[in-house]
Amino acid sequence: MDLKGFIKKGTEELRDLSKEKMIEWLEEYKKAIAVLETFGFTVGKFTVGTTLLPEIHTSISGSIEDIRENELKTMIEDHQEDTLLVYLLKALILTKQFWKLVELKLMGVTIDLTLGVPPKINVEVH
Repeated sequence: MDLKGFIKKGTEELRDLSKEKMIEWLEEYKKAIAVLETFGFTVGKFTVGTTLLPEIHTSISGSIEDIRENELKTMIEDHQEDTLLVYLLKALILTKQFWKLVELKLMGVTIDLTLGVPPKINVEVH
């Protein structure tokens, strides 16, 4: 196989692997949304980006008051196998702790989530 064929084959394999991972993450995302909705959070946007490796960008918004740390910690214990949900809940708990520390008057919270290689979570208080 020549270099061009080798690169093409490697690219196709990487794209297939990425697609499989995206489907897995989307299943976890659906579960996470269902849990976060019970805390008053809603999906604000959902964008699919297609390049060599696909990405999904989404935002999930709610109120800082809806981040009830003890309940979220219980959810983490109950859902250890749901990696994405656990990361999202931990990010919300950390955000609430920093919010208290800084004594912010801002009440809105938005999670900006990128499902891609690598995944990324940012939480904005506004």
